[in-house]
Amino acid sequence: MRRLAAELGTRPTSLYAHIASKADLLALMMDEVVGMMLVDRPLPDDWREALSQIARRSHAAYAAHPWVLQAFASGARLGPNALQHAKQHARAVSALRLEAGDVWAVVAIVDDFVIGNAMRIATRGSPPKLDRLLAPGDLAISPELADWQGKDLTRAAHERFEIGLEAFLDALELRFVSRGARAGVPRRPSTRRQP
Repeated sequence: MRRLAAELGTRPTSLYAHIASKADLLALMMDEVVGMMLVDRPLPDDWREALSQIARRSHAAYAAHPWVLQAFASGARLGPNALQHAKQHARAVSALRLEAGDVWAVVAIVDDFVIGNAMRIATRGSPPKLDRLLAPGDLAISPELADWQGKDLTRAAHERFEIGLEAFLDALELRFVSRGARAGVPRRPSTRRQP
């Protein structure tokens, strides 16, 4: 609280008039970050595109504010934006007409991928040049790495996220949507982009 007060150019006692504790402050900060994850326009009808939009926004927020991952893990209180985020997830997959347990399984699987990828970016920081990651001579004994020399690793990380997201959505479609079609639930045609 003292550090925040110094940043704001005020006294800690002034902050306590608005925020009762460090836990309250953390909850407000977390809710602000979760607010960045909300898609601010109507979700598309296509479940894949809707989940993709949520995933991209969530990934950007987690990567920009990695401390929130630890705050969630510590059991910090969730705010109203977390409820909105959960509602958007449920709305994104509602057209699939899944059982409630499957809805949250799909949401959790996508979140696991998003959080894992964001954590990797957060713990590595901006990707350095490949030559700074390797010892001198490594390229000589590992020529398969030569293709990565001079590659834009930030762009490669973004491409990996997009490829991984598509792969996860493909797997979810196979596991949950195709299974529903076999069980007699009418399947909506996917509008995903073809390569």
